[in-house]
Amino acid sequence: MDDAGVYRITDDIALVQTVDFFFPVVNDPGMNGMIAAANSLSDIWAMGATAHTAMNVLAYPPGLINAEAIGEMLAGGSRKLVEAKVSLVGGHTMEQEDLLYGMSVTGTVHPDRIKTNCSANLHDLVIITKPLGTGVYANGMMKDGVSDSQYREVTASMSRLNMYAADVLSRFRVSAMTDVTGFGLLGHALPVARSSNLTVQICQSSVPLLSDIYQLLERFTTLGVCKVSEYVDSFLTVQSGVPSDNLKLLTESETSGGLLAFIHPDDAEKAVTMLKNNGDETSAIIGSVEELEKDGNFLKVVN
Repeated sequence: MDDAGVYRITDDIALVQTVDFFFPVVNDPGMNGMIAAANSLSDIWAMGATAHTAMNVLAYPPGLINAEAIGEMLAGGSRKLVEAKVSLVGGHTMEQEDLLYGMSVTGTVHPDRIKTNCSANLHDLVIITKPLGTGVYANGMMKDGVSDSQYREVTASMSRLNMYAADVLSRFRVSAMTDVTGFGLLGHALPVARSSNLTVQICQSSVPLLSDIYQLLERFTTLGVCKVSEYVDSFLTVQSGVPSDNLKLLTESETSGGLLAFIHPDDAEKAVTMLKNNGDETSAIIGSVEELEKDGNFLKVVN
């Protein structure tokens, strides 16, 4: 259930490999390319590794989308690779009815420094580095219901590289780490809790959200793309009084979300301060790791 595959080459070097692609989430080809690249690269950093090379994965209907738009999208992806100091070494293109774009990415890590999602420690605190709500915003963008300022906010978040947050967190005692993407916050926290045989408790009022999320929720519901609630409900305890809208946001798929780090309690405040100063301004402590609940539930959401 980790974010990428790891293959040991020597005592000091392991390959870290991942692949990801998805439908466009915005109408701007260049921005869509940047978001797809940031999302694909994220799995490498979530493992505590350094990304080195990438290959494009592209499928599109040539009769419906012009070559200029495809070029802009690939250029957007390349801009993020340049920012991350990752070399584009090839790719594969297919013709099909639906547009899909992403990347396969290869990195390296010292085998002793891998950040898995199976090694959280009791009493760790939980940090997230980006706000939630991209699923609701994506629904709003599909229906032309997002303002220019809202669009700028959500695309800035989705296109921001998790490389910066990973670099900051590498300086602290992080026991486990993953990123928040298709399975939402609770869906990505669940494998950590199950593999560590502990309960991950999330304080919903501490979770950072994109601006105007509640106003958008009145018009655009969550999409439920990956059916996250079906995946987590049988492992979840919800404290009385938790608003249903907030619970929906915790189980909604995210696009290019932030890192979810499980960190020593003595390091958490300092790490959040450094993350904010380094550009991940909505980083927050959102929960803790507790002994396994008596009912056996691995996830708990409280107010």
